Amino acid sequence: MWEIKKEAKTPIYQSIMKYITQNIQNGVLLPSEKLPSERKLAELIGVNRSTIVRAMDELVAKGILNRQQGSGTFVNSDKWGLLSEPVVDWHEMIASNPSDENARFMVKLKEKLTGKQPFLDAYTGELPLDLVPAFEFPQINWRDFIQEDKNQDELGYFPLRQAIADLVAREYALKMPVWQVMITSGGHQALFLLVQTLLNSGDSVAICQPSFLYALKLFQTAGSRLFGVPMDAEGMRLDALENEILKHRIKLVILNPTFQNPTGSTMSLARRKGLIKLCQAYKVPIIEDDAFGFLPFDTAKRLPPLKKLDAQNVIYIGSLSKIIGSTTKIGWISAPPAVLEKLSAARADLDLTLSIFPQVLAKFALADASFEEKLADLRKQIQARMTYFFDKIGNEFVCLRPSGGFYIWLKLPQPVINRLFDENILFLPSFIFGDKVPAVRLNIARLNFAEIDCLVAKIKG
Repeated sequence: MWEIKKEAKTPIYQSIMKYITQNIQNGVLLPSEKLPSERKLAELIGVNRSTIVRAMDELVAKGILNRQQGSGTFVNSDKWGLLSEPVVDWHEMIASNPSDENARFMVKLKEKLTGKQPFLDAYTGELPLDLVPAFEFPQINWRDFIQEDKNQDELGYFPLRQAIADLVAREYALKMPVWQVMITSGGHQALFLLVQTLLNSGDSVAICQPSFLYALKLFQTAGSRLFGVPMDAEGMRLDALENEILKHRIKLVILNPTFQNPTGSTMSLARRKGLIKLCQAYKVPIIEDDAFGFLPFDTAKRLPPLKKLDAQNVIYIGSLSKIIGSTTKIGWISAPPAVLEKLSAARADLDLTLSIFPQVLAKFALADASFEEKLADLRKQIQARMTYFFDKIGNEFVCLRPSGGFYIWLKLPQPVINRLFDENILFLPSFIFGDKVPAVRLNIARLNFAEIDCLVAKIKG
């Protein structure tokens, strides 16, 4: 241990950094493990202490190591701090038996989805076909699409951007200028572009605990570090968030405050205002993912999005996938023009083309004379399924009752969770979302009443 190979053209401090990083990735140095003192390392490696100090300073800045005053230097305990550079591990990618618990579970899940045995799908995060609204489209030919493509610029298809701005104005009474709206190929592309553009390797991001963001590989690939902030009945705890901001120099806060994924919870108005005030004080931008915002069961009780409370400090991600189906893959970003300019340049550099076809179809859907009626009917049908589930499940289990969206978060004993999966009930378990308390995320919107009966019977055993 601590035998550093010195390379002629590489500064010794860089060789030390590489050696420590590789030993962390290989599992030789474990999370939270204490390193020898700087003086001791200088003796072991045979270099000046100033060389060790420089190597340690850079590793701390990258988030790979943590310094604790009076205690020493430790390997970062946060799993997202282990990868500081966007490195692809090809061996891990093609391994037949992934070592990561999340990856192992997803392999098993996909085997069930593609296997021959019948299953009950409460996993997939999409509308079932029978709930997708049947919009009427006008007659259109190939030349029409070519002509419409002339209405597209670097921010997307202008008529769709205007239709989205109008939709947001109707739903939220929020004025979203069309020049501050950028169309993306779904909400995930929106998040990908923002991460690539706004974050550097080693930057820290605060998210809710639990959160669907833990399941996304894009943060690890970008070298970003995720720090989970616990929630209470009102949403993300602001005292815990402030501690993370001070401790880890948080660069962004990313959350979906309305019908949160996976818990289905909704942040209170007071907490929303407190979050805005806190992030303004520390000059930390907020990215609001509002994928389920158009699906409240009672529109009279709808809370304003964070974007409405602070238009300048909040970048808003919206999506049509949850209300018109995921096939179109239409999302959007609302942000200041300077941010959109960088995002559109990044999209061009990454050659992420935006097809005119789904944009035109989405515009037709929003222009459908019965759009509002069909959206209201969709809300009623999802609410009916949610109500039916809660009537059947009773008060035997710990479960928040959402006021909109697709998901419920059901806490169950681990043996019950294991049994359900063995019986081909498909869901996502809590560890996928960074939570150690045994629970499952269930998409109740995907299940008809007979399937809900089956699900409840299986849960109750």
